[in-house]
Amino acid sequence: MAECRGAVLDQARRDLGLSHRELFLRYFTIGGMSSVLEVEAFLSAALEPADHDYDVIAQALNERFVELGGNHPVAYSDSGQSPDAVERPGAPGR
Repeated sequence: MAECRGAVLDQARRDLGLSHRELFLRYFTIGGMSSVLEVEAFLSAALEPADHDYDVIAQALNERFVELGGNHPVAYSDSGQSPDAVERPGAPGR
């Protein structure tokens, strides 16, 4: 069974050790327009994010992975790759 996009984003958030609020601030800073409650709903799979919201959250997460010396493990909606097919390394060192 394919993992939902919100679960993929939330797993990456947990791998990075970011709180919902920290991720929201990163998302908002780079142009995200949804509210903090909507972003939390995306992460809990209560709402399905539109491709744009998914991509902005993925970008915020991928930027943090890069800051920690990693790569871009969260696939974007136009990558042609299922979000659950992306191989994510273990949580970065803290």
